Amino acid sequence: MRRLLLWYLPLTVALAATIVFGWGFYAFLSGNLGEPVDFVPRANAMPSAPRAVIAGIVIGDSLARGTGDTTGLGIGGRLDQELHRRNIRANRTINLGINGARTINLQQQLTSRNIRTLLAQANTVIVSIGGNDLWGGTDWRTAPPSDPDAVMAQVIDRIAGVIHTIREANPTARIFFVGLYNPFVASPAGPQLTALVNRWNARLLERFGTDPNFTLVQTVDLFSHRKRLSVDNFHPGDEGYALIARRIADSL
Repeated sequence: MRRLLLWYLPLTVALAATIVFGWGFYAFLSGNLGEPVDFVPRANAMPSAPRAVIAGIVIGDSLARGTGDTTGLGIGGRLDQELHRRNIRANRTINLGINGARTINLQQQLTSRNIRTLLAQANTVIVSIGGNDLWGGTDWRTAPPSDPDAVMAQVIDRIAGVIHTIREANPTARIFFVGLYNPFVASPAGPQLTALVNRWNARLLERFGTDPNFTLVQTVDLFSHRKRLSVDNFHPGDEGYALIARRIADSL
């Protein structure tokens, strides 16, 4: 028995190891090593938005940024306050607004993979864009452009590109698009400009209203009968931003 353990058992193990090594060496030479391992890195799937909690992001122009709000909160910060007051669970709203941005600037911003990832992680996307495209080229306080409908059509086409990009990143997020108001109500062209602003908002609804997750946040009435603008007489003031945020909260 002792001889078996000292001689035959080690010899048997060595012989088995030799056979296994020989088979592996033969398989290596013949290329028969099974299925190849795919070492190509897989693209990481973008994380989706959380459930049962509001995850907001604000993109667009200076109104999205919160210019004119003396507290610095803007739409996003005031929406956070409003949701907290209503005991609605919400993450802190991310603000990516840029002062002076036009539709083409927003389109460029949305080419960033980081921003598209943030969009994918949100379930509430607040957009304010188009005002600088419409107000910036002409001083509408004195007279609108010669063909306002043509200008509107061009801007809305670019906004359609923005909406398409958002939908690529996040097909199910709710989009709250902030409609225009007339900051020049008191100017001589005030009544005519209000009519054009109403036409703009109507065209937005006509173009995007079939999307069940698209909401146009009407603001015309908020600034038409009461002074709610900031000291620059263009952007909303504190109360104006609070009311816009409240309307978004009402629709959530």
